[in-house]
Amino acid sequence: MMTYASLPMHLKTIIATLLFLTMTAGICTCLLVGKKQGTVKLIALTVCTAVVAAMLLLYASVIRAERAPAYIPAISLWFEQQSVVFSLLVWLAIAAFFGMVIAEETNRRRKAVTPSSIKESLDQLETGLCFSQPNGLVLLTNHRMNQLSHALFGRALQNAELFWQALVCQEPVAGVARIAAGEQPEFRLPDETIWTFRREELDGVIQIAAANTTRQHQLVDELRLKHSELEEMNARIRTYGDKVDEYVIARERLETRVNLHGFLGQALLMTRHYLQYESGDAGRILDIWKRNIDVLRLEAEPQQDADSLASLRNAAKAIGMQVHVNGQLPESPQQRKLIAAVGAETLTNAVR
Repeated sequence: MMTYASLPMHLKTIIATLLFLTMTAGICTCLLVGKKQGTVKLIALTVCTAVVAAMLLLYASVIRAERAPAYIPAISLWFEQQSVVFSLLVWLAIAAFFGMVIAEETNRRRKAVTPSSIKESLDQLETGLCFSQPNGLVLLTNHRMNQLSHALFGRALQNAELFWQALVCQEPVAGVARIAAGEQPEFRLPDETIWTFRREELDGVIQIAAANTTRQHQLVDELRLKHSELEEMNARIRTYGDKVDEYVIARERLETRVNLHGFLGQALLMTRHYLQYESGDAGRILDIWKRNIDVLRLEAEPQQDADSLASLRNAAKAIGMQVHVNGQLPESPQQRKLIAAVGAETLTNAVR
């Protein structure tokens, strides 16, 4: 059986050191977390700490001085003759119990909502926050708001009311540009970020919040640019729409003149052939000339902007035709001119 007395001096020293450290941990655990773990665990912690302290005293008393013999109590002599394995198992169980209690307390504090945990959570936010009393006494502020106070005015946030007045009225330090004032002041920092501040009262507590609105401003600028481009495009489309009717009318007239040139050439050839050889149908040739003359009269009819449809009816009446209009005519003069031009082309085709 391995006893404490049979162990070499360095092992005895190691065991005594472990017992001392365990006793110290037990005392700290009892003082710091014992009450929070409940009465039962507090009693268990106290008993375990006392057992470890007793083991330490018994083992330490049998460690003889190197030069002078020491008085060793009888109980210590008896205890050192017992199996050291049993003592180590007891120590291991107590150390495991202490570790379990410390782990439970650590986990509880991690999940529990405490003032320090609230402050730590606020400091991790990208949004700046400051809570104060109505007189400006700061109750809670996070790192982001302090950083913004230094960046804007070169000083720490010590009075929330004075800080808000500075946001509304005071000029910032060099390199910082004020974008907006009033109830929601906005500033552009030297790093090109834009921060918007807002103040509101919540149950007697004043809250000042700062939000990074850089992306929102970029989107607004992009929308303004796209809106300007759309306005320019709409202006070009309107200009084209105003002139497209004229383009269509000019094209129709050109096509009519080209076709008329062909018909006149055909009539001239037929007339020449008839005069030279006295062959052919004189009535048909005369009818072709009458139709070409009617087309020339229709083309030569002056176009009146205000009464283009009336001119179309008169031209149709002159060649023995009628114009019928079904539905409501548009009010736009350009559209009425276009309809009249199409009607004129139709009459020309009918005459042919």
